[in-house]
Amino acid sequence: MPLSSVDWFLRSVGLTSVLLALLQAAPGHAQGVGYLVPALGGDKGQVEPEYKCDLPGMPVITLETQSKYKQADSSRATIDETANENYLEAMVPLRAYAKGLVQIANDYVRSSPTNPAAAACALNWLEHWASANAMTDMRSKHALFNLGQTLGGFALAYLQIRNAPDLQGDKKKRVEAWLKALGQQVVNFMNQNHEVSGRNNHRYWAGLAASAAGIAADDMRLADWGIESARIGLSQITPEGTLPLELDRGKRARDYHIYAAEPLVATAELARSRDFDLYADKDGALKRLVDRVVASLDDPFFFEKATGAKQETFPNDGIVPANRIAWLEIHQRHFPSPRIEALLASRRPLASSRIGGDLTLLFHGSK
Repeated sequence: MPLSSVDWFLRSVGLTSVLLALLQAAPGHAQGVGYLVPALGGDKGQVEPEYKCDLPGMPVITLETQSKYKQADSSRATIDETANENYLEAMVPLRAYAKGLVQIANDYVRSSPTNPAAAACALNWLEHWASANAMTDMRSKHALFNLGQTLGGFALAYLQIRNAPDLQGDKKKRVEAWLKALGQQVVNFMNQNHEVSGRNNHRYWAGLAASAAGIAADDMRLADWGIESARIGLSQITPEGTLPLELDRGKRARDYHIYAAEPLVATAELARSRDFDLYADKDGALKRLVDRVVASLDDPFFFEKATGAKQETFPNDGIVPANRIAWLEIHQRHFPSPRIEALLASRRPLASSRIGGDLTLLFHGSK
């Protein structure tokens, strides 16, 4: 019997619904938990959890780093090899701690059934540095920049494990107080910083640090300062999707646009918990920046024309390192793009210790 037009429509709608449901259930459409990992529901975790918890490195209490760029270069684009070696050496223990910490926090998120022992290990790492008042003696402005660039990773690791079962309350209080103190240290420095670095990528990293630490310590004034710092960046984004202060970096303009986008996108994710849509702010400025960055990854011509300088190539094979674009997993979760998916798919998992570790795990959902 021939189908009436109404029957045909209803069946078509039903088939479409089924196809959409299948697509959404497919692995490529999985959704991660994000930064704010909830408490356990029906899953009570492993009955007798085991986790090999190595000891963290010695706490870095004092830091006095200096710029790795030649000071005679006003664009801060030419590296001073001696200064860079000194800088990298000073940063080794800090980076090793940050990387190890987020890996442990990610292990907790990744575990199935959930393993509270991994969360307890991450808390122990945090409490070890908190008890030593790590990162509280910053003796140069660049050391304070480094604090702003690493504190976000510490706090984002804590947010991943904060709601795990049976964590020791006294340790959590010490960690939260430490994160808050470090966040306030960043805020105090930036509030008195009237140089260009008070408005460029350094401010955005400081904003991420304050937002993450504020949410971790339930200090909403601190968190909101971080969101407002991101808005300082968003307000500068041009209709072409550029940041003028990062264009001033000459041959490293593309590189610094990538670097500046990372904390802005991560802060936009945290701002959602404060009911603030940074993606919509300033007429969608953040998406313009992301689109400009993505378009430049294979072809730096726009930045070369805008700056009059040939852009620095990426090391090794000339392809942007995966850790530099891990933040695109956050953007892709909210604004799916075939172009970005093609860029990320062959390179997963993508991770950056500065913004919480395995971003594919947290935002794409692959375990």
